[in-house]
Amino acid sequence: MKIEWHEYLAVGVAEIDQQHRLLFDKFNAFFAAYAEGRGEEEVSRLFWFLNAYIATHFADEERLQQEIGFPDYQRHREQHLALTREVAALKERLASEGPSPSLVSSAGLLMTGWLIEHISVMDRAIGRFVKERKQGQAG
Repeated sequence: MKIEWHEYLAVGVAEIDQQHRLLFDKFNAFFAAYAEGRGEEEVSRLFWFLNAYIATHFADEERLQQEIGFPDYQRHREQHLALTREVAALKERLASEGPSPSLVSSAGLLMTGWLIEHISVMDRAIGRFVKERKQGQAG
């Protein structure tokens, strides 16, 4: 299960776009490790990295939203918190059942939907807001 980064997903904020690309890369590495049978330790390591990186990325993105006065900050933050809870539940499953096909499938569905839907809708709204503010300041 591989997901490709496409430029239409870019939000136009360099730091966020770079972090999104890295999330895609690590997500794909997680599934490649599983598909190639590289062992439970490698899959677990990549899963833990994804979990930690998501937290870092969300903090950076939320800080930016607060700095620019993004009007939909609270709803965006609620979505981040919801994903964080879902990833925590997957992490608990990983600890109890290991990288089972069911767990990997659940993680794949969750992350694929999130990466595509959240970025293309919610995060791109941040990019539009930043662009509109810059145009307003230039005009």
